[in-house]
Amino acid sequence: MGQMDEGRADTWAKALWVLALVLAVAVPWLGTDAPQDDAYISYRYAEHLVAGDGLVFNVGEEPVEGYTNFLWTVLIAAGMGLGMNPEWLGPALGLVFSVIAAILCGRLARRLGASPIYAAAAMALLALQPTQRVHAMGGLETSMFTALLLAGILPRVLAQRTARGDRASGIWLAAAALTRPEGVMVFGLLELADAFAARRARVGLATWAQAMLTRALPFVLIVGAHLIWRRLTYGDWVPNTFHAKVASDATIQMEGLRYVGDAVLGFGVLLVVAPYLLLSLPIARGARALCLWITTVFCLYVVYVGGDYMPTFRFLLPIFPLWSALACASVSLVGRGEGGGQVARRAGWAFCLLSVASVAFAHSRADYWPGQADRHADLLAVGKLLDEVLAPDDWIAATAAGRVPYFARRRCIDMMGLSDRHIARVEADPEATGALEGHLKGDGEYVLDRRPEVILFLRLMATPEALTEKKNWVAVARRQAFSISESQIAQSPRFRAEYICRSLKLQDRDGYMNLFVRKGAPVGAPLETKE
Repeated sequence: MGQMDEGRADTWAKALWVLALVLAVAVPWLGTDAPQDDAYISYRYAEHLVAGDGLVFNVGEEPVEGYTNFLWTVLIAAGMGLGMNPEWLGPALGLVFSVIAAILCGRLARRLGASPIYAAAAMALLALQPTQRVHAMGGLETSMFTALLLAGILPRVLAQRTARGDRASGIWLAAAALTRPEGVMVFGLLELADAFAARRARVGLATWAQAMLTRALPFVLIVGAHLIWRRLTYGDWVPNTFHAKVASDATIQMEGLRYVGDAVLGFGVLLVVAPYLLLSLPIARGARALCLWITTVFCLYVVYVGGDYMPTFRFLLPIFPLWSALACASVSLVGRGEGGGQVARRAGWAFCLLSVASVAFAHSRADYWPGQADRHADLLAVGKLLDEVLAPDDWIAATAAGRVPYFARRRCIDMMGLSDRHIARVEADPEATGALEGHLKGDGEYVLDRRPEVILFLRLMATPEALTEKKNWVAVARRQAFSISESQIAQSPRFRAEYICRSLKLQDRDGYMNLFVRKGAPVGAPLETKE
């Protein structure tokens, strides 16, 4: 690599840059089986906003902030207001932001000391990650947040900082904070790093305060305005999803530690660790230390919240570009001889081969949840059929509170609590039957007290055979309960006493929709039922 003339190296760098962009498009485009169910929660809020009902989950009920992605939801609503279908708009925007994130990853690698070819390698390394395949076009805000985060970090790693760049950083990070709350944390980490650097450089307090105000003022104005609006609209300082998902418990933190450990193993242990070991290399040392500071604390935050049950480490996607840029920049510095001699350059090539092996290993062990396309089609069919058989004022209760309520167009009790104020605030129980990473709350008796006309169990709402053909559908419900609320409902004597099982043939799909109907509710009355 060191003997390659400059012109040839530039040609290879451009070719790899183009390849990285192709991969950034092709991997999610060809690899995404189905959108995420949570995406339809945002679509539901956006639909209600466009209809003039506000950002609410259930029209006519007390507003609950059951989304964690305000700016993404508003962006989807803007598209819907222009007549766009969110089912293609969400994935399309995700793909665009994923490509932008790849480009910004390459720019970050350059500012961290990478040569052009290694900067392109960082882009390719990011594009090939399994999490890109699953989540870039999943309909959620992850790619948008990642791109905004990178846009906010880039002005902070310039060798010569400017007031204009600092203001831009504050605006980009404010947009990131409105897309996901973790943006506030990253802004705070950057400000702490700046304060520490100013103290080491013996910068005067007035000079530091003036520079800090330049960065912080746009951020505080934008984020502060949204915070006040949230308090006035929802009566809380944080999203309802924070209460639903975050709990302080040693068991939860151990799950988070396992989650981050698995992510590091999948990304490549040496790729993550090497930038720490090579931090002493002189070029862009401060910028690399800043990025390591962000990735380290971000990982600790994910440990604290307990990770996520979805495959391929969605919560860590925002720092995957930093890992990629740091790894490739460190290798580039060693390979260019900054670390010393031909041995170091050979080590750089070996490190590149290791990155390819780590990507292959990550894909080989990734859990892609096979059959998601069929499952997606089944749940859409369930939602549309419910829209036909339910009365306009009927309530449903569902664990999967995205696709089915969106297409059923009925008020819904979110049994995982993301959009339910009560369930979000019950005590988390990591040992409860049906507990999932990030979903440790439920209240089956509360759901039964609400007396919804229909209760839907995630694993039973669409099956090849009618559940009514089973001799003991209650026993089946107990075995197949997916969440804490479902498990508690299935175990309650009230469930058998107050509800009956009903199966309806799905339209345009093989199989049946199975629902638990409150006795006396005229749901699908012409169809045969069995108690």
